[in-house]
This record gives sequence, structure tokens and C-alpha cells, in this order.
Amino acid sequence: MKNIYLVGMPSSGKSTLGKELAKNIGYSFMDMDKLIETREQKTISEIFSNFGEAHFREIEKKTLRGFQPDQSMVIATGGGIPCFNDNMDFIKANGVSVFLNVDVNDLAKRLYKAQGNNRPLLDKTQSEEVVIASIKKTFEERLPFYQQADIQVDGEITVSQLLWLLDQYLPV
Repeated sequence: MKNIYLVGMPSSGKSTLGKELAKNIGYSFMDMDKLIETREQKTISEIFSNFGEAHFREIEKKTLRGFQPDQSMVIATGGGIPCFNDNMDFIKANGVSVFLNVDVNDLAKRLYKAQGNNRPLLDKTQSEEVVIASIKKTFEERLPFYQQADIQVDGEITVSQLLWLLDQYLPV
């Protein structure tokens, strides 16, 4: 069965929805950021600060390409994955892609209120206004990549609604 790749900004609900979806259809679930942190024995933020973004993006690329097609997996990708190293082309060639398009103001609020500063491209030592402006800028830069997904979901969605949208991509 085809893999399902969830793409979108951090805090768009990829991991939460992905776990529910996988359970509902009998697929395995994988959170790529958690997989990378386990393999590297460092947080994403530590990888960024110790080795730089280019090194992290190379790790992401290798991790993504480690997933074989038709493994019956729901994969929550990191927010930047579709935007680098032709990763979106790989995703589209090897499964069904779903863009979780959450309103940028809602994303900004979720990210700013999240505990800790575990997002490498988010500096919460800055004012809320500066952080929100940064999130909006990142979203605008990534949007053309996200919009290449097979399915785009705007706003909140339930697993049953997503299954209805996925119906044409997955065999019965």
C-alpha cells in the first residue's frame, strides 16, 4: 500500500493527525523529526546549532530516501523537507502527499505558545510580533512547495474527512 506523506508547517498537526490516520487504516506511523533525533542522538535544534542547516537538510534527505515505496506508512515530515534537495519530487513519486494548510496566524499562535524553544528556525527570545512575522515569511517561502502536494487540506480536518479525500489514491 502506498505511503502517505503529511507536509506542512511546524504545528500544523502532521504528527497528531498522522498517528490517528495510521491507526485507523492499519498503517505504521513515523515522525521524521523524532526518527532523526533518535538516530543522531541530538535534538533538531542541537543539530542546527552544532552542524548548521545544510548538514541537517542532508540528514533529512537521507532519512526521507530511506523510506521505500508501498510500505503502508503514514509519515509526518519535518516542515522544511519539501523545500530542499528535490524532496517534494521524491515524496510525490513514492506515495500520496497531503498538505495540511493551517492559517498562518493560527500557526504563529501555536508556535509562539508552545513550550520550550525546540524549533531551530524560531527564536522565541524575540517579541511575539517579530516571531509571528518570521513565521509568516517562512510560510510564504514554503507555500509553493507545499502546494505541489496531491491533496491540500485547508484548516482543521478529521481522519474520516481525510480518508474520504485519500480514497482515490489508495486501493480498497
